[in-house]
Amino acid sequence: MNDAVENPAASDPPARHWGPYPIYCQTPGCVKSAQYKIAAQWSYGQTSELKTYALSCADCLPRWYAHALARQKECCCVEGETLEAPCIYELCRGTRDGELPRRRELERQLRPIG
Repeated sequence: MNDAVENPAASDPPARHWGPYPIYCQTPGCVKSAQYKIAAQWSYGQTSELKTYALSCADCLPRWYAHALARQKECCCVEGETLEAPCIYELCRGTRDGELPRRRELERQLRPIG
């Protein structure tokens, strides 16, 4: 396996746009449409947002989710800052981050035991 498959973030993905443009999976070489957003709720004081780890198709989702879980464990927050565990959201065109449907059943299926 090449580094881009072992570590899906090994190459920087091109910019993604919602407009009328398609959104593709970030995995290098994958040409499928992104179906999922892997993101974690981040906050600092009164500011809060979803911090995106990846945009992924269904086939690449397990690798990206595992990568996001590992990256989140490495994060160090400053005092007053919070970063929750990565979650899987279904991408829906025209829907704001806070309204994206969360796919908890996929998180349960893909979360490592232990």
